[in-house]
Formats: sequence, C-alpha cells, structure tokens
Amino acid sequence: SLIAGGLAPRPNRPDREVIFRPYSSRDAHILLQLKRTVEVVSTWNPKDEYDTAMPGQGKKTATAKIKNVNGSHGRGRIKTLLDGALSAGKAARNEKVVPEIKKLKEYGSDGTPPVALANGVAEAAIEQAVQPTVAACVAKLVAMEADTSQRISQLRRRVNDIVVSLEENSVTFNVGDGSPQHKIQIQRMANKLLHAPTMQLREGRLSG
Repeated sequence: SLIAGGLAPRPNRPDREVIFRPYSSRDAHILLQLKRTVEVVSTWNPKDEYDTAMPGQGKKTATAKIKNVNGSHGRGRIKTLLDGALSAGKAARNEKVVPEIKKLKEYGSDGTPPVALANGVAEAAIEQAVQPTVAACVAKLVAMEADTSQRISQLRRRVNDIVVSLEENSVTFNVGDGSPQHKIQIQRMANKLLHAPTMQLREGRLSG
C-alpha cells in the first residue's frame, strides 16, 4: 500500500530516495499497473492453464493450482490485497481524503518539493489514507478466514424462512393478498434488506 501511494521505495529501486509527489504522473503509473494486475487476477481461470498444458507436461502442476485456488480461495485473497493497495494509492492522491497534499500542488507533475514539506504531507497521507485502507483490507481477509460464506448462507436461509412464512400467511396476517405478484414484492424487499448486512459480513464489519 505504501508503494502504491508513492510513499515507500519500489522493490526494483530500493536505494532511491522517496519523495512524496502525489501529482506526479510518473509516480502514479504504478496505479495503472496495479489496475491491470487486478483485471488479470479477476479474469484468470486456472483451468485454462490445465487445458493449454502440453500432453504429459505440467498437468500435475496445473491441477494442483486449480485445487489450491478453488479450495482455499487463494485468488480471492490476492485480489483483496491488490484492491487494497490500489485503493490506498488512490486515496493518498485524493485531495478530499488528504487535504494536505494541496501544499504540493504547485510543484506539479515534474517538480520536486522540499524534502521536509514532502515528508510532512506523506505522514498525513499515511495516517488519513493508507492506514484506514489497510485496516479495511485486513478486516476483509479476516472475514475470508472466518467462514463468512457460511454465516451469509445462514442469514439468507433465516430471511428466506421468514419470507416463506409471510407468503403462506399473508392473507391471515393482513399483509397482502397472497398473489404471485405480492410474493415477488416480498422477495425483492427481503433481498434489498439483505444487501447491507451481507456486505458488512464480507468486509468483516459485522460479527454475524
């Protein structure tokens, strides 16, 4: 996240002095790289690697990857980490999130601000943009390890049981006429109400 925000040395240039330049198009290029990587991870299907492997070569490796990705949600974790880094990089360069970066605006895309000024703004960016984003990312990863999908399924089953009960007894309880159209309306309302707690569970903001 710090690298994405232009706040830490890049692995390929560890000795380069880091000067926070939120308006530098060159420094922001890493966001484009991250975005493309996220797109690849989102669309990559490990079965394609199995299908394209040469006969007798790489089948075991490809099969192992398929089991690993499908069995342990590995791709989901990687995407969550990349999404978190991308969000942190964007937030660190967002004037609404970090108003202090406006102090560096006069140096534009190619200018280099004084180190002391850049360091002060960088501290604000880390506190206001990077740290909250990292915390949200960690919460999502924890939720992925905590049988979140099972809790979501249980929540949906409970709500669906209530929906079925309302459909079966709508006339008795004077909450509808029992028509197919009314049943559809009840289901739509239930789905709408389920959206917020489902997202909170997935993001680790609801304990279940």
